[in-house]
Amino acid sequence: MNRRELLQQMLMGSAAAMLVPMSLARAAGKSDSMIGGGSAKPWLLGYQSVQQNSLSSDSLRVSGRWPAALQGSFYRNMPARFERGGQRYQHWFDGDGMLQAFRLNGGSVAHHGRFIETHKFRVDERAGRLLTPAFGTRLAGMEAVSAPDDMNVANVSVTWHGERLMSLWDAGSAWELDPRTLDTIGPVTWRDDLQGVPFSAHPRKDPDGSLWNFGAAGQMLVIYHIAADGTLKKAEGIPVPDLPMVHDFAVTERHLIFLLPPMVMEVDRYAAGHSVLDSYQWHADQPMRILTMDKNDWSKQRWYELPPGFVFHLGNAWEEAGGTIRFDYLRYADARVLTESFREVMTGDYVDGHHAQLAQVTLYPDSGRAEQALLPGNCEFPTLDPRAIGQRQRYLVLAEATGDISHPGFNALRRIDLNRQNEQHYRFDEGIIVEEHLVIPKTTDAPEGEAWLLGTVLDTKAGITRLTLFDAAHLQDGPIAQAALPYSLPLGFHGHFVRS
Repeated sequence: MNRRELLQQMLMGSAAAMLVPMSLARAAGKSDSMIGGGSAKPWLLGYQSVQQNSLSSDSLRVSGRWPAALQGSFYRNMPARFERGGQRYQHWFDGDGMLQAFRLNGGSVAHHGRFIETHKFRVDERAGRLLTPAFGTRLAGMEAVSAPDDMNVANVSVTWHGERLMSLWDAGSAWELDPRTLDTIGPVTWRDDLQGVPFSAHPRKDPDGSLWNFGAAGQMLVIYHIAADGTLKKAEGIPVPDLPMVHDFAVTERHLIFLLPPMVMEVDRYAAGHSVLDSYQWHADQPMRILTMDKNDWSKQRWYELPPGFVFHLGNAWEEAGGTIRFDYLRYADARVLTESFREVMTGDYVDGHHAQLAQVTLYPDSGRAEQALLPGNCEFPTLDPRAIGQRQRYLVLAEATGDISHPGFNALRRIDLNRQNEQHYRFDEGIIVEEHLVIPKTTDAPEGEAWLLGTVLDTKAGITRLTLFDAAHLQDGPIAQAALPYSLPLGFHGHFVRS
């Protein structure tokens, strides 16, 4: 793959439309200060802007029994600035990325947060207004962009690989940060011809320590394989017809697995003035496609079909002795969670969400058949023991919305034992919004299941964010320790734990 061919593919997709001046643009959203609700909608706290460029608290108030052996840095990413110059983004995904670092040291916890200074962040900061279009927002007076990185807000996820801390977005470069200060170092270029090519938000690590990832560029799926030391082993663009939005993927011992929902970019809609999001069209009469790709020969591909559905996240995938492939993902009936719910939270008009169910899929390569079973429950943010990626794991942890819930998002955690086919649940108090919780093995060689669950919750009544820690084997007993920030953080997406 040479850079010219790849850029041509990108220009055939959404990047080409970004060059077109805006003749039709949606009206500006309400600013933070204009959003109503107050005490009637305390969950709006999760979608308010952080006005400072950095946050810091050297010693959080700790309660419970915080294990001295749990030492390291817990990084979390989130959209955290939603307005400038009296204008507000129209979609949750559009906010400027702010990386959080919780430092765990001998039972004490400190916090530091800092905005990621992408090109977009710097341009908009200098202008003092929303100057650059975003994924779901395109306002009158915004400037045209020439490449996906012009819109990169680096707000989705974070990873540590090859001694490098990287903030990730779906449609642009990874951004490297100083792991100690969180200072922005700059975009990562894996190879000269890959400069600015998307590097998505959910890389997957193999047992040998190498990293797999992808980027969607026009009608090209760019595959990356990165060695354990952080050097690029191989990257290549694979043509995929009608390539939709792809946020996540899975790996097995021998395969890469991609789910392709029937939501396809129509370039003419962007040229007519729509945002990137509004330029995607949902096709309810078309199936969800599955693409499997041989890790050793990317030209060896198989296609399968499932009923129509939308997906953000996959849990895990593995292969059985006869070649059967199994994986799980969080299935939405359609894309309204993206096109409606995540807009409504920005205006305070949210009424009821569109939730996902855990789907368990079996692929039969010999026949090309795919089977799907849906489990009850409204879930998202699947996490598992990172040592089990690509193998048959026993446990899967999810954030869950259960019972009467008065806010967007989730109010409980759920841990599924796939071997015994039973579950544990913990439901938080009213007004607590639950975010992703990571599975952290208690030691590097601990058996699967001997782990902590570490994540954040937003306490809308107290107006603060808390770091919560569970003994995974006793989830139903509640947190064994919590660390309270003296302020609240906006609701975010994904995290990564680096053991010290």
